[in-house]
Amino acid sequence: MVLRPAARVRRATLIVAVVFGLVSLSPAAALGGVSALLVTVAVETVLGVLLWVRVSRVRLVVTERQIEHVGVLRRRVRPRSDATHVVRATLVPPRGLPFPAVFVLDAGGAVIVRLNDGTYTRRDMDRLTDHLGLSWVGPDGPVSARRLAETHPGIVPFFEARPMVTGFMTAAALVLVLMAASMISLLL
Repeated sequence: MVLRPAARVRRATLIVAVVFGLVSLSPAAALGGVSALLVTVAVETVLGVLLWVRVSRVRLVVTERQIEHVGVLRRRVRPRSDATHVVRATLVPPRGLPFPAVFVLDAGGAVIVRLNDGTYTRRDMDRLTDHLGLSWVGPDGPVSARRLAETHPGIVPFFEARPMVTGFMTAAALVLVLMAASMISLLL
Protein backbone atom coordinates (compact mmCIF):
# COMPACT_ATOMS: atom_id res chain seq x y z
CA MET A 1 0.00 0.00 0.00
CA VAL A 2 1.29 3.47 -0.92
CA LEU A 3 -0.12 6.65 0.59
CA ARG A 4 0.73 10.09 -0.79
CA PRO A 5 -0.26 13.54 0.46
CA ALA A 6 -3.78 14.59 -0.48
CA ALA A 7 -4.27 16.46 -3.75
CA ARG A 8 -5.47 19.52 -1.82
CA VAL A 9 -2.11 19.64 -0.01
CA ARG A 10 -0.19 19.48 -3.27
CA ARG A 11 -2.31 22.25 -4.80
CA ALA A 12 -2.14 24.44 -1.70
CA THR A 13 1.65 24.12 -1.52
CA LEU A 14 2.08 25.27 -5.09
CA ILE A 15 -0.45 28.10 -4.71
CA VAL A 16 1.34 29.38 -1.60
CA ALA A 17 4.69 29.28 -3.42
CA VAL A 18 3.33 31.20 -6.42
CA VAL A 19 1.50 33.81 -4.32
CA PHE A 20 4.50 34.34 -2.04
CA GLY A 21 6.73 34.69 -5.08
CA LEU A 22 4.48 37.23 -6.76
CA VAL A 23 4.01 39.26 -3.58
CA SER A 24 7.76 39.46 -2.95
CA LEU A 25 8.70 40.47 -6.50
CA SER A 26 7.24 43.98 -6.44
CA PRO A 27 9.00 45.18 -3.26
CA ALA A 28 12.26 43.61 -4.43
CA ALA A 29 12.09 45.44 -7.75
CA ALA A 30 11.04 48.73 -6.14
CA LEU A 31 13.68 48.69 -3.40
CA GLY A 32 16.63 47.02 -5.06
CA GLY A 33 16.14 47.42 -8.77
CA VAL A 34 16.80 44.80 -11.40
CA SER A 35 19.51 42.96 -9.47
CA ALA A 36 17.27 42.49 -6.43
CA LEU A 37 14.45 41.37 -8.71
CA LEU A 38 16.68 38.74 -10.32
CA VAL A 39 17.91 37.48 -6.93
CA THR A 40 14.32 37.28 -5.68
CA VAL A 41 13.23 35.38 -8.80
CA ALA A 42 16.13 32.93 -8.31
CA VAL A 43 15.33 32.42 -4.61
CA GLU A 44 11.61 31.98 -5.33
CA THR A 45 12.38 29.47 -8.08
CA VAL A 46 14.56 27.43 -5.74
CA LEU A 47 11.89 27.53 -3.00
CA GLY A 48 9.20 26.53 -5.49
CA VAL A 49 11.26 23.58 -6.68
CA LEU A 50 11.97 22.50 -3.09
CA LEU A 51 8.26 22.68 -2.24
CA TRP A 52 7.37 20.68 -5.35
CA VAL A 53 9.99 18.06 -4.46
CA ARG A 54 8.57 17.89 -0.94
CA VAL A 55 5.07 17.33 -2.17
CA SER A 56 6.02 14.83 -4.85
CA ARG A 57 8.49 12.88 -2.69
CA VAL A 58 6.59 12.43 0.56
CA ARG A 59 4.91 9.04 0.82
CA LEU A 60 4.23 6.13 3.11
CA VAL A 61 4.78 2.62 1.80
CA VAL A 62 3.56 -0.38 3.78
CA THR A 63 4.62 -3.81 2.56
CA GLU A 64 4.38 -7.22 4.17
CA ARG A 65 7.87 -6.77 5.63
CA GLN A 66 8.39 -3.07 6.27
CA ILE A 67 6.95 0.38 6.82
CA GLU A 68 8.79 3.04 4.85
CA HIS A 69 8.13 6.72 5.41
CA VAL A 70 9.82 9.07 2.95
CA GLY A 71 9.82 12.64 4.18
CA VAL A 72 11.29 15.87 2.97
CA LEU A 73 14.79 15.34 4.34
CA ARG A 74 14.89 11.75 5.49
CA ARG A 75 13.73 8.26 4.77
CA ARG A 76 12.81 5.94 7.63
CA VAL A 77 12.36 2.21 7.21
CA ARG A 78 11.18 -0.02 10.01
CA PRO A 79 10.23 -3.70 10.00
CA ARG A 80 6.47 -4.06 9.93
CA SER A 81 6.75 -6.51 12.80
CA ASP A 82 7.85 -3.58 15.02
CA ALA A 83 4.38 -2.03 14.74
CA THR A 84 2.31 -3.28 17.66
CA HIS A 85 -0.61 -0.88 17.96
CA VAL A 86 -2.19 2.29 16.63
CA VAL A 87 -3.36 5.40 18.47
CA ARG A 88 -6.05 7.48 16.81
CA ALA A 89 -6.83 10.90 18.23
CA THR A 90 -8.35 14.22 17.31
CA LEU A 91 -5.79 16.79 18.40
CA VAL A 92 -6.80 20.30 19.40
CA PRO A 93 -4.00 22.81 18.76
CA PRO A 94 -3.70 25.95 20.95
CA ARG A 95 -4.99 27.94 17.97
CA GLY A 96 -6.81 26.46 15.05
CA LEU A 97 -9.22 23.69 14.31
CA PRO A 98 -9.03 20.15 15.70
CA PHE A 99 -7.56 17.60 13.31
CA PRO A 100 -7.43 13.80 13.31
CA ALA A 101 -4.08 12.04 13.63
CA VAL A 102 -2.97 8.42 13.48
CA PHE A 103 0.15 7.20 15.27
CA VAL A 104 1.64 3.77 14.58
CA LEU A 105 3.65 2.73 17.64
CA ASP A 106 6.14 0.02 18.49
CA ALA A 107 6.12 -2.09 21.67
CA GLY A 108 8.01 0.61 23.60
CA GLY A 109 5.53 3.31 22.62
CA ALA A 110 7.87 5.02 20.15
CA VAL A 111 6.26 6.48 17.05
CA ILE A 112 7.03 4.58 13.87
CA VAL A 113 4.90 6.83 11.69
CA ARG A 114 2.41 9.65 12.20
CA LEU A 115 -0.24 10.76 9.75
CA ASN A 116 -2.14 14.04 10.11
CA ASP A 117 -5.33 15.12 8.41
CA GLY A 118 -3.46 18.20 7.24
CA THR A 119 -1.35 16.07 4.89
CA TYR A 120 -3.28 12.86 4.28
CA THR A 121 -6.99 12.32 3.82
CA ARG A 122 -9.08 10.69 6.53
CA ARG A 123 -9.81 7.89 4.07
CA ASP A 124 -6.06 7.23 3.76
CA MET A 125 -5.68 7.18 7.54
CA ASP A 126 -8.56 4.68 7.76
CA ARG A 127 -6.97 2.58 5.00
CA LEU A 128 -3.66 2.50 6.89
CA THR A 129 -5.33 1.43 10.13
CA ASP A 130 -7.31 -1.30 8.35
CA HIS A 131 -4.33 -2.45 6.28
CA LEU A 132 -2.07 -2.87 9.32
CA GLY A 133 -4.74 -4.90 11.10
CA LEU A 134 -3.50 -3.78 14.51
CA SER A 135 -5.59 -2.97 17.54
CA TRP A 136 -6.09 0.72 18.05
CA VAL A 137 -6.85 2.89 21.03
CA GLY A 138 -7.52 6.55 21.49
CA PRO A 139 -9.28 9.12 23.59
CA ASP A 140 -13.06 9.36 23.39
CA GLY A 141 -13.07 12.96 22.21
CA PRO A 142 -10.74 15.71 21.04
CA VAL A 143 -7.65 16.20 23.22
CA SER A 144 -4.71 18.55 23.40
CA ALA A 145 -1.27 17.28 22.46
CA ARG A 146 -0.26 17.67 26.11
CA ARG A 147 -3.11 15.46 27.32
CA LEU A 148 -2.25 12.84 24.68
CA ALA A 149 1.40 12.96 25.80
CA GLU A 150 0.29 12.28 29.37
CA THR A 151 -1.53 9.09 28.39
CA HIS A 152 1.04 8.06 25.74
CA PRO A 153 4.47 9.44 26.75
CA GLY A 154 6.71 10.39 23.84
CA ILE A 155 3.95 10.25 21.24
CA VAL A 156 4.17 13.97 20.41
CA PRO A 157 7.31 16.13 20.42
CA PHE A 158 7.97 18.48 23.35
CA PHE A 159 7.31 21.63 21.33
CA GLU A 160 3.86 20.36 20.37
CA ALA A 161 2.94 19.16 23.85
CA ARG A 162 4.13 22.38 25.50
CA PRO A 163 3.85 25.20 22.95
CA MET A 164 3.84 28.02 25.51
CA VAL A 165 7.02 26.82 27.20
CA THR A 166 8.66 26.37 23.80
CA GLY A 167 7.64 29.89 22.78
CA PHE A 168 8.98 31.43 25.98
CA MET A 169 12.25 29.49 25.69
CA THR A 170 12.66 30.59 22.06
CA ALA A 171 11.93 34.22 22.95
CA ALA A 172 14.39 34.10 25.87
CA ALA A 173 17.09 32.62 23.66
CA LEU A 174 16.48 35.31 21.04
CA VAL A 175 16.72 38.06 23.66
CA LEU A 176 20.00 36.59 24.93
CA VAL A 177 21.44 36.44 21.41
CA LEU A 178 20.40 40.04 20.74
CA MET A 179 21.88 41.18 24.05
CA ALA A 180 25.15 39.37 23.33
CA ALA A 181 25.29 40.89 19.82
CA SER A 182 24.72 44.38 21.16
CA MET A 183 27.37 43.90 23.86
CA ILE A 184 29.87 42.70 21.27
CA SER A 185 29.08 45.65 19.01
CA LEU A 186 29.66 48.03 21.94
CA LEU A 187 33.05 46.47 22.63
CA LEU A 188 34.18 46.83 19.03
